[in-house]
Amino acid sequence: MLLKIKHGLRVFSSRIREKKKEKRRSPQWSDVRDNFLLKHPKCEACGGTDQLQVHHIIPFHVNKNLELDENNLITLCMGKNECHLEIGHGDSWKCYNPKVKDDALNFFKNPGHRNFLVEEIKSRRIHSSKQ
Repeated sequence: MLLKIKHGLRVFSSRIREKKKEKRRSPQWSDVRDNFLLKHPKCEACGGTDQLQVHHIIPFHVNKNLELDENNLITLCMGKNECHLEIGHGDSWKCYNPKVKDDALNFFKNPGHRNFLVEEIKSRRIHSSKQ
């Protein structure tokens, strides 16, 4: 029960965070996001299809030029595995993981190593000034 509450709070904070960022986004972002999800309809870490989000490898506030660049995007979920938060951000929305593509692939191939992988990501995540 406690895990469900914690997960619900994390999903809720993710939605609030995304909503706040809408004002700073390019007007083309929603089309780019929707097209990217059509091409990449599963979480690239766990293969899930629940609560998918398009994650920027390098956050758009760090480099505005990469906001709409598909090479800077990866589909991650906020389903039961919370891949967006844990793999994309090293378990902190104030950080980002520049090696998210490699880590997502590593998790996809070795799902039993999730806890080890998340701890490793936490140790090398980059703190971001805006989130």
